This record gives sequence, structure tokens and C-alpha cells, in this order.
Amino acid sequence: MEEMYRGWVNQIREALLEWGRYRVSGVFDKIVVLGMGGSGIVGDFLATLSQTSKGLPVYTSKSHHAPGFIDSETLVLSVSYSGNTVETVNATIEAFKKTGNIVVVSSGGHLRDYALKHGLPYIPLPTGLAPRASLPSMLFKILGLLDSSGLSMVGRRDAEETLSFINSVMDNVVEEAYRLAEWIHGIQGLLVIATHTPLEALALRGKNEFNENSKIPVKIDVAPEWMHNDIVGYEEPSGISGIPLKIIEIFDPVDEVGCRLVEFMDEIYKGVNAWRHRLSLRGETLLDKLIYGSLVLGVASVKLAVLRGIDPLETRSIKRYKESVHNIFPGL
Repeated sequence: MEEMYRGWVNQIREALLEWGRYRVSGVFDKIVVLGMGGSGIVGDFLATLSQTSKGLPVYTSKSHHAPGFIDSETLVLSVSYSGNTVETVNATIEAFKKTGNIVVVSSGGHLRDYALKHGLPYIPLPTGLAPRASLPSMLFKILGLLDSSGLSMVGRRDAEETLSFINSVMDNVVEEAYRLAEWIHGIQGLLVIATHTPLEALALRGKNEFNENSKIPVKIDVAPEWMHNDIVGYEEPSGISGIPLKIIEIFDPVDEVGCRLVEFMDEIYKGVNAWRHRLSLRGETLLDKLIYGSLVLGVASVKLAVLRGIDPLETRSIKRYKESVHNIFPGL
């Protein structure tokens, strides 16, 4: 599993080779990403990037239904690594009733067949990966599509610079990830990932990685919204039933307000005797930092699984759900 994360450089490089191969035409006022789990997080990253790039607003729908506001001016991206995610397949069918502006991104499966049947643009993904480890391939291929279609959030030059950056820091990423995993493993308690906007998608990505790879529950705290609700839950230690907390504090070192927000959070955590670990994001651009942080958290989650003596690839509960999904959603 760790080798899949180390292979992110190759995933980005291969996506750059296809930059400009896929494009769409039309007038759009929004983008909707349909996807679940490791595929759905791509929509969250696109939404984050769109906030700083002046691109179209991006909405991520993690549901078996398509949003009701999809119309002829909506670009829909249907993302499922396997192409067989029941919720995404159904949402895509519903979306097609509202607009033909749909691009399918998958490694095959029902979604590929649906795209070919209805003449929808189809972007193939490399096979043989765990869906959650294919993030760069999905993200960079979509960024290439958008840039080539006049809807750029990240240009090719910036994407190439991210490739160069990640390639140069890979060894440091692994070292930092190992230290983080050993720190988590050495402390009993609930893991909390704390950060500031606009990094909430990274915190969610990290939570998902520790859930799936390390098999542990994780809480997310995101400032400044955290200051208006969650913070009160830390006023009385009994409110958390005396469960020890171990906090990963993620921050962008050039975001002065973000750093001050995390410093304030740190004081609250200190007041409930929580263990704290700082993760300073490296890189020049937001894309650099999102990929860097995702790599550190991903490799750390795999290393933590190894330290716990469990298989990071196995996800028994998800398999059980998928075996029951047609009973839960009869007719899909």
C-alpha cells in the first residue's frame, strides 16, 4: 500500500502527459462532482482550489441522488474509481435526465459503459490501485480537462511545478509520515485532526485515510467554525468522558490568520491535557500543500496500520456494505 502512495509522482506525470487530451465545450455557471469516498474527495479538493482560483463554484454531491439544481449550465463530473459505485451510478443516471454535460471518470465498470452508450466524454483511470490511493490521477486528469476547456483552476505549468515539488520531497514526506504514525501509535485516545480553512478538505481526506487504512475513528476540528460550536464541548473534561485526545494540528505557515487560529485551538487542547503534534504544510501553492499533506497523512495511516499489525488494504465493513447495498437501495 505504501508503494501506491510513493507512486503518486508517476500518477501526476502520466496525467500531465494527457493534459489537453480531454475537453468539453459549452457555457457553464457551476460544476457538480458526483462521487463517494476516495472519489468524492476529489470534488472537495476541486471546491477548495476553486475558492482561490476564481474558477466556477464547485459542489460535491456524495449521494445516491443528483442535486435538484443541476441544469443545462451545469458541468457534471461523475467520478468513481471502480465505475461500479451504486450511489454514483444512480446519481449519474438522474443527472443525465437534467443535462447532457456529463464527464465520466473511472477505471471501467458500469459508468464507462454508460458513458460509451450515451456518447459522454470518458476519462480512463489506471487500474490496479486502491481507490483512495488514486487521488492524483483523478484530480490531475480533471484539472487538465478543466484547463483545456477554458475553465482553469490550475494551469499546466503550476501542475508541472507540483510534480517537481512532490518528487523532490518524497523522502522527507515518508520520514515525517513515519514519525507521525509512531507518535499516534504511542498514545492511547481519540485522534483529532485540527486545521483552519481553506484546508477542511485535507482534514477530511486525512480522516478517511486513518479510517480505512488504520481502522480507527477520527474527529475533525476546523477553525474558525470550530470556535462557534465544538469549542464549548471542550469546556468540561467530563464532556468527553475522560477519553484522552491526540491532536494533529495542520496549518499553512504562510497563512497568518490560519496560524493564529490554530494557536488558539492549541491553547484549548492544552487545557484538556490533549497530546498535540504539529504538521506544517510545505509547498508554494495550495495544490502543492494539499498533495503534500495528503501524502503525509496517507503514508502515516499505512505505517500506523503496520504498527498495529493490520492490513491497510482490507476494508471488511465497506465490503459488507457493498454486499448489502442492493437490499438497502432496492431498484438501484
